[in-house]
Amino acid sequence: MALTSISTYQDGIDQYMNNLLWGGDVMKARSALEAIRFLQVRRPMASRAADGRGMDYESLESTRKDIEAHLNIHDTANHPRTSFTRAKAINDL
Repeated sequence: MALTSISTYQDGIDQYMNNLLWGGDVMKARSALEAIRFLQVRRPMASRAADGRGMDYESLESTRKDIEAHLNIHDTANHPRTSFTRAKAINDL
């Protein structure tokens, strides 16, 4: 799911929770990272539900960095595996 300007705060929480197991899965890592960025922009200082559960936004920052590092290594869409070499003409024998 792509989060947009009309997405709700709960949409961001849901996307984050649905992609908690992002390790080893580039698509889940991308979705989790998108959710974290969305939540960081839309965030209150802290979020506490009636049942006492909540979200610490400072811990999201370290998770965001972990995911970005993971994607820098494993996301080949951002790092194409092509290389260019310089060709030399072969002289006729």
